[in-house]
Amino acid sequence: MQKLMSNKKGIIGICAVAVVIVAAVVALLSSNKEESYRSILVYEIEGSAVIERTDVGAMNAAENLYLESGDRVSVAQDSSMRLKLDDDKYVMAEADTIFSVEAEGAAENSKTKICLEQGAVTNEIQHPLSDGSSYETSTPNSVMAVRGTIYRVELYTDDNGDQNTKMSCFQGKVETIPILPDGTYGEAVMVPAGSEMTVHSDGTADEVRDIVYEELPEQALQNLRSMLENGQTMEGITLEELDKLIDQVSDTSEASEIGESEQAVLSDAEENSEQDDAGTDTDVAENVPAQTGKDVKAPASPKPQDNTQPKVSEPADGSSSDNKNTGVDNSQGGNNSSDAANDNDQNNDGSNDDGSDEEEPDKESPKKPSKTATYTVTFEYQGTTFATQKVKSGEKASAPLLVPAESGAWDFDFGTEIKANTTVKWK
Repeated sequence: MQKLMSNKKGIIGICAVAVVIVAAVVALLSSNKEESYRSILVYEIEGSAVIERTDVGAMNAAENLYLESGDRVSVAQDSSMRLKLDDDKYVMAEADTIFSVEAEGAAENSKTKICLEQGAVTNEIQHPLSDGSSYETSTPNSVMAVRGTIYRVELYTDDNGDQNTKMSCFQGKVETIPILPDGTYGEAVMVPAGSEMTVHSDGTADEVRDIVYEELPEQALQNLRSMLENGQTMEGITLEELDKLIDQVSDTSEASEIGESEQAVLSDAEENSEQDDAGTDTDVAENVPAQTGKDVKAPASPKPQDNTQPKVSEPADGSSSDNKNTGVDNSQGGNNSSDAANDNDQNNDGSNDDGSDEEEPDKESPKKPSKTATYTVTFEYQGTTFATQKVKSGEKASAPLLVPAESGAWDFDFGTEIKANTTVKWK
């Protein structure tokens, strides 16, 4: 009987240990799931951007590169970037934009915050957040909180040098909270779909109004068009209306660029003309006093002959000593004034001394440089893409600043010139 009791106690002990082990495994798996859930992926990039990471420094952004919570992103001028958070949240950053991203928690308690320092971002949250989750966009003077929507936040500087925040809600609704100069929060305003509002640097806010789509830049309109094509709906505009508006903005932009280019050409021509005029006047002013007697040169514009000027001695053949602005020194022998004038006329019209009318061959106009091919270098780790780089033909790729594992190296000679799409694997 005692032996039976002892066996039962042993079984119970083993079961207890097994329960503890199972609980530990579940906790470990949950922990790993939580860490992998909040992925921040560089989904698309046009142009260039720089990512700043604590304890690592700055690195060039590339498609399929994963960011970490706390990373600071700077999108260059004439560039754009699209981030993918988890599987249903997108952040589209426009040109000349600076922001940082924070993403923590798991599906049931995710915390996402986009801190905008400069420029504009459009946020797309495709599915409603869970009750314990939050998604915010903050600027120096306001905070926007949502549960599932599409909205754009722009931080701009007005004529007085003050930073203002403009928020446009395209789908759902956005709670906008002004931040007052003393750091406290003002009264929250719920902005519905199809509406927008502006919060000024002092925390005051304008009245909510309908979105003026004509005021949006082309990049923002293109982002909205992409979402409409993917099945999203927006208040106040259709895909057809958006297409027409994009065409209008594009035509206006092209006309403005052409106008600026023509104005630049005219300005250059005027500047060159002024420089030529100034150079001519200077030459006359400098040359006339410096010459005496027979070396006197006529000014650029013909002037009545001054009888008081020193006379040049006549040649032995009795020909006239008047050089008629040819600048020829008759005292040194050679051609008389008439011959010099003829020679001068021939040189001016481009004909040769033998009287032939052969023209000087035209100079070849410079050819436009051909567009350099660009190739993609893909870095793979355990069969998956770790990072990519865009490299011009003939240039060299560089190893990513981040490495996928503590041990190993990229199986590639980074002194090799890139002349085709290349895949580099970690070994």
